[in-house]
Amino acid sequence: MSHLTNIRKRTAIILSCAALGFSPAFISCESDVIDLEPVDKFSEISAYSSPDRCELSVIGAYDAAQNSRYTPNGSYERGYPLGSASILQGEMRGDDMVSTATFFDKTYTAIYTVTTPNNTALWEASFEAISRYNTVIKGIQGAIDGGVLTEEQGHAYIGECLFLRALTYHVLAIHYALPYGMEGNNNYGLPIYTQPVNNTSDIEAQLKIGRSTVEETYAQILADLNQAEEYLPEVNSTDRIGRASKGAAIALKTRIYLHMRDWNNVIAEADKLEGGIYELESDPSTPFTAYSDNKESIFSIANSSSDNPGVNGALAHMISAREGGRTLCTTSPIIYNSAYWLPDDKRRALLMYRSSDDYYFEDKYGDPQVDDAYSPHLRYAEVLLNKAEAELRIGNKQEALDLLNQVRNRSLASPETQAYQASDFADTKALLEALLWERRIEFHGEGRRWEDIHRLANDDICPSGGIPAKINYNNSKNQGAFVINGEIKPEWYDASAVFIPYTDRRFIWPIPQDDLLRNPTLAAQQNEGW
Repeated sequence: MSHLTNIRKRTAIILSCAALGFSPAFISCESDVIDLEPVDKFSEISAYSSPDRCELSVIGAYDAAQNSRYTPNGSYERGYPLGSASILQGEMRGDDMVSTATFFDKTYTAIYTVTTPNNTALWEASFEAISRYNTVIKGIQGAIDGGVLTEEQGHAYIGECLFLRALTYHVLAIHYALPYGMEGNNNYGLPIYTQPVNNTSDIEAQLKIGRSTVEETYAQILADLNQAEEYLPEVNSTDRIGRASKGAAIALKTRIYLHMRDWNNVIAEADKLEGGIYELESDPSTPFTAYSDNKESIFSIANSSSDNPGVNGALAHMISAREGGRTLCTTSPIIYNSAYWLPDDKRRALLMYRSSDDYYFEDKYGDPQVDDAYSPHLRYAEVLLNKAEAELRIGNKQEALDLLNQVRNRSLASPETQAYQASDFADTKALLEALLWERRIEFHGEGRRWEDIHRLANDDICPSGGIPAKINYNNSKNQGAFVINGEIKPEWYDASAVFIPYTDRRFIWPIPQDDLLRNPTLAAQQNEGW
């Protein structure tokens, strides 16, 4: 059992709760604190009165990211915002996985409203987590000022919270705001909360904060990541993958700059990690079979058998076809049949076939009986593919090709003959299409699909155009639908999951009804059409 899990079992410190009913302005409260003193006497000051308690408070921040509570009584947990739910929502908004049950149907078919539970959960749990990060940042700074922690120790903790805040804000941005640089929706980004909420006056101040612009939201994310990079250690000795490090901040910046179409900065950030502690594993399965200790994973949300999002949230439980798995999300014939995915590609071994429905299921998270697989957020493979796309966008085709092959070749049976050659691509568009398909194959089941659909909505070379049409499970099971390089038959598609252009209101989610009722500032800034 990891050190992180041991501490989580002992505490749920500095819980941000919705006691007053304000999801983006949760009040700090005390709950279940290791019996060092009675809960009702465990003050914000004593929470940071020793190095051990400071460590526990940071664990509380990770706990909020992994599996936050978002109802007033704090009883509803499904892996929001980062534990697993954002990953599965990212897949269900795309077309490379198929919904088999009602659990994700509203996301899959885009029939969500201002009261849809999963959408509301992501919004409210994210802002609860952000409130927790802010509370911990303030407490740790107080511990530095009071001599409880050295500046180096305290800054490292603050860096972890800044990284989590940046990652959480970006997850919100791709669902509730238009892509960076796209006109429309009054350029609404997100309300930026950087201060903790501990009393009624704090709540009143938060309620006056409106939505920033998209540009301001991204500027805040980058400010957090730049500060995190400065503060964080090269390797987090507590958990090198499950706790943020300098490399995690840099890797996330390559993603943020990619969404901003700032190609030169994507390359500059990626170059910081070249020749460092991260490298591709020789086997594409290793980041998942050795999820807590491998050379490729940069940051994941840690889980264990005793600390995970449970039957309604853990990745393996939700999508695995193994015993105990619920198979709520499956691989789609759209990606399985793609000509870009070679028949003997090693990544096909990460799928599991079930004969009862003649369907394939993602098997990266392999044990629903235990549910201890980490939830992946950043791998070195993404850094390389982010850089490849940036190089291609500025005209460096050979550099882009080399990076694409670097990722793809490790999964090929015979890279010496199967690797891409420059002659395989007639123009930049053809190479970019291959690169984007490589991202779909490499990160299948990891939640990256919606991110790319979102940022490429009106791309000048390979636009996604909007939410893609999707396969219906019942229309395609036991139909021989899975054939490498095979056709995708029209009758397999879901009549309720048709293509939706990015100009349609459904391309981005509405602010949930709960916040519209309790927050007049946000009520006046609802996304257009909702």
